[in-house]
Amino acid sequence: MWQIYLYILPIGLGIMTLAASLLCLFAYLMSDDNATRQPAFNWFKRLLIVAFVLLSAGLFMTFGHFWGQ
Repeated sequence: MWQIYLYILPIGLGIMTLAASLLCLFAYLMSDDNATRQPAFNWFKRLLIVAFVLLSAGLFMTFGHFWGQ
């Protein structure tokens, strides 16, 4: 039964990473300096990719556990 927590963990981490990527998007949109805009947009792209990988892996493992039996 404790394994289900390991299946749900990537979903929570993916949601937190998605929130962090939205913070970087906000920093990109609000900044006037190119020295700040470029790194913020790069971090936005990186974190968005990581968030979707974590969410898809977590959802795949969770749904596979509940409906794969």
